[in-house]
Amino acid sequence: MRRAVSGVKDLRTAALRGLAPGVLALALAACEDDVGEVAVRAASGYAVPSLAVGPDKFLASDGERFKVKDDGSPTILREPPGPTRLRYERGGELVTVCSFNVKKNRVVTVTLRAVGRELKCEIME
Repeated sequence: MRRAVSGVKDLRTAALRGLAPGVLALALAACEDDVGEVAVRAASGYAVPSLAVGPDKFLASDGERFKVKDDGSPTILREPPGPTRLRYERGGELVTVCSFNVKKNRVVTVTLRAVGRELKCEIME
């Protein structure tokens, strides 16, 4: 009799172990953020000043500041969906380079190029 009860407990334990990965996957899917990605990179041969990306709204904060990678690979940022602007630091102030729309679960690629003394954006959505 004792052996049968032990076998039932083993079956329950095995069943719970089999369900655990599925439950974990569902929990992670439910916790998915509503964000898109912004990939920022600089054209070769140009040292880009400090950048900031944030919402393109009146009275919005400066946003997240960052530096692009020197090796040419993109810097990936996770941003909430909506209008977004990319700004760079010049003379202690942030100047808007370009504005673009971030979409949920999509990547917006922004390539910065120097034209004279100004920065220009090439945006691929």
